[in-house]
Amino acid sequence: MQTQTITVTTASQMQDYADQVWALLVASYAHVKGGLHYTNKPHMLAQTQRWQLVVRGKRVIAAILFKAKRGWKLVAMAACRRAKSAARAALKRLICGALPNSWMELSERAEHFVMLHCHGHQYLIHASLVSELLNKPVRVDEADSYHYVRDIAGIPKAKIIVGTPARR
Repeated sequence: MQTQTITVTTASQMQDYADQVWALLVASYAHVKGGLHYTNKPHMLAQTQRWQLVVRGKRVIAAILFKAKRGWKLVAMAACRRAKSAARAALKRLICGALPNSWMELSERAEHFVMLHCHGHQYLIHASLVSELLNKPVRVDEADSYHYVRDIAGIPKAKIIVGTPARR
């Protein structure tokens, strides 16, 4: 079955795929400390301005969602577990294509995936720039100069930023 990569930017386009994208995100973030940052589908729709999707037939197998913040901030990603290696490859392709023109905060399995499969090390952002970029307080991990800690849903999380934020 043929796959197609699409960019979704309008509310009506997002509405067409919202159920599938929401289901993928809920499943992908189920075991992440602090979880998904959206309380429900309308919240996800209101907080994101651009989606890139890989669709096979009529089914979304991979998705990355962006918010307009210092350029495009990649704020969520997911791959369909049933589509297995095809979905992982699609997610890898989406992220690799996004890093030169967007940025993202990573932790846990997402950090491991992006660093291992998407050349994330080429796009590391020094932790001294993070507080200004996020416009939020962070605690810098002096051990490596790239990791920092900030509270996510009341939970302190070690994170790293990769990508290409827009200059002010």
